[in-house]
Amino acid sequence: MSSEGKRVDEDWKRRAQAEKELDAMKAGGGPAPAAGAPAAPSAPGAPAKPEARSHPLFGGLVESLASQALMFMGAMRDPMTGQAHQDLQQAQAMIEMLGMIDEKTKGNLSKDESEMLKQVLDEVRMHFVRITQPPPPPNPKGPMMGNKK
Repeated sequence: MSSEGKRVDEDWKRRAQAEKELDAMKAGGGPAPAAGAPAAPSAPGAPAKPEARSHPLFGGLVESLASQALMFMGAMRDPMTGQAHQDLQQAQAMIEMLGMIDEKTKGNLSKDESEMLKQVLDEVRMHFVRITQPPPPPNPKGPMMGNKK
């Protein structure tokens, strides 16, 4: 590699590191680790990662997607028409979006946000299973406790 190419590459690295440090200082943290410095291991007794702060709009986003999923499952009336209808493909798409949000935000949510997302996701998934799975066939021998003749 020519000395000119190496100089340009090193200059880019230096500017990128300076930007990282500036961003870290703006966020209220200390300076970012220097380029090439190993990340600090999370050893026992080391200070834990600070708790993520709740964003006021996150709950609204989750509830909006869950409401749409329930509406598409026929559990809620369409607010525009007042009619209940089912579109299970759309319901499944809304549930998959909630699952994607859960997957992509792991470790970046506050405890409350994480618990709320898990609860909402569990509820809409269970409702979907209830309406898409046929009920078990009745026991021909009658109730379980009364099978003896």
